[in-house]
Amino acid sequence: MLKAHWSGYEIDSSEAAYNVKVPEPEELGALVRALLGSGYFTRSCYLLSEESMSRLQEYAQKHAPADSPIRQTLDKVVSKFGSRRASTIGVRAIEPILNYVGANRHGLLKAKVFRFEPGPEQRETYRDIGIEFKPGQRVNEKDFYSEDEIPWDGVAFYIGCELVGLNKLSPEEQAEAKDAVRETDVMIQEAEGKQPSGGRGMNEMDMFFSSMFGPRDPWETYNRSQPLSLRVRLNPDATLSIHGRWRDDGQFACGYYEYVLSQAAQKAGAKLDFSMIY
Repeated sequence: MLKAHWSGYEIDSSEAAYNVKVPEPEELGALVRALLGSGYFTRSCYLLSEESMSRLQEYAQKHAPADSPIRQTLDKVVSKFGSRRASTIGVRAIEPILNYVGANRHGLLKAKVFRFEPGPEQRETYRDIGIEFKPGQRVNEKDFYSEDEIPWDGVAFYIGCELVGLNKLSPEEQAEAKDAVRETDVMIQEAEGKQPSGGRGMNEMDMFFSSMFGPRDPWETYNRSQPLSLRVRLNPDATLSIHGRWRDDGQFACGYYEYVLSQAAQKAGAKLDFSMIY
């Protein structure tokens, strides 16, 4: 059953976030595969957490039989590392890896497999914004304005993925998605103190080009695949949670992201919530 709600709006924000509950840790991989395989994501997934995978591989080498499927899967994934380009990863590998993380969460937590210290840039940022963070404490991702500021500590899995574009939805879904974007436009107008005039699905870049070069299709932006992140976090109490953000026109495109992610969550049977980052 889908359980989604919008919990705020900030006109100056350029990022927005979603969170997914993980009620059954042992089925974490099945849940993520159901989301990614819902038909609302493209097939392109790029692994952004090579260090997490390398550490998990080392843990599995110590605790899983040499001929176990999980070791074979991890060995295959890690063997692709070393290129300047981000490694791709498919749902067939994602599911068993994350199911293994869920089933072994207590051992992974005790061994501090995903314990990461903040990098130099993060330390400087934390000093500037007055945040004190020590590895091992619970991370509330909403406390961080930019995804770059979010601590790596506890991150077991991290990929870049994409939602399908507007023109890949069914006609009925396209109409509903456009309505969601129009509602966002009205929210922006109200936040700016303007008289609501109905939305046209135009983001800031659309309006800039229209002013410079004349009218353009206001929905063209949404026909492209829409990038976002997906991050699995192992919390200090051995619970697991899924988080992600989108940055492209966070305040303007939130209606589209919220609608499509909600459709994906409903199909996957996931509980999802959204928030703008203040």
